[in-house]
Amino acid sequence: MTAALAPARPEAAAGRTAFAALAARELRRFAVNPVFLAGLGMITWILVTDPGGNVPEIDAISGYPAAFLGGFGMMAAFWLTRSMNPSEPVTGVTPVTLPARTAALCTVAILPFACGCLALLWFIRLHPVGLHMYGAFSRPAQVAILTSQIAVPALGGPLLGVALGRWVRFPGAALVVFLFIFGWVNLVTVPSLFHPDSAPVTLLRMFSPFAFFTLRPIHGDPSHIIAWRGSPWFFLGWQLILCAIAVLVALLRGADGRLRSRIIRALMIVAAGAMIMLTLAGTGGFAHPVSL
Repeated sequence: MTAALAPARPEAAAGRTAFAALAARELRRFAVNPVFLAGLGMITWILVTDPGGNVPEIDAISGYPAAFLGGFGMMAAFWLTRSMNPSEPVTGVTPVTLPARTAALCTVAILPFACGCLALLWFIRLHPVGLHMYGAFSRPAQVAILTSQIAVPALGGPLLGVALGRWVRFPGAALVVFLFIFGWVNLVTVPSLFHPDSAPVTLLRMFSPFAFFTLRPIHGDPSHIIAWRGSPWFFLGWQLILCAIAVLVALLRGADGRLRSRIIRALMIVAAGAMIMLTLAGTGGFAHPVSL
């Protein structure tokens, strides 16, 4: 058995070396992408110039990293993926398969995710957990909220961009999706303003890659913060599963045979897990909104 496996080892090592080289190449291309650099510059400017005070509630500012790292990262990854399409007739005959090249593209999400983690740490430095602006959530729940609003979107956005780039031909698809997500997040938040105790409305608000958890009413006491229903921890799990779905959908392009069957089975399992996490995110947390 050892002798039979021996010839495959050099091929496997060569495959890993080729994948690492390809991933490093895509990472370098992503790092100098002007769209990603624009988003990185914007969020750096916002965080550096943030005085750390005069913020009414946490959701008033925590969404900026998601927009500039996740949203701009999605558009950068989309155009990076699409830029490889004209060369597919040539690269398609190389030993590296299309799913392997897609996996290499997915690794570029490490860079914006690392930037998101740094932004999260800087944000907590400016606005330490436990402040009144976080509402009635516990300190661990506050960390979960910030993680879901800052770090995870920086990971999921580029992964979604790769999936879009593999399956959608329309050049402006990433921008349309970015605007759609932005509009959807705000749209599904509106019913919570009028029906804050409703579990179905909470589920609708959770059915998104980004969600708000606090509210400061426009009228009334400026220090009045409302912590909405919904579990930050299960919502974080929902987001991570969405990231996994984006990767699997991207890898499905060009996969065939046993690999395609495995990806489809994995998608079915992960989709079931996503529905469980979404349900728990919408029904967990506070039984009703809590004012502070």
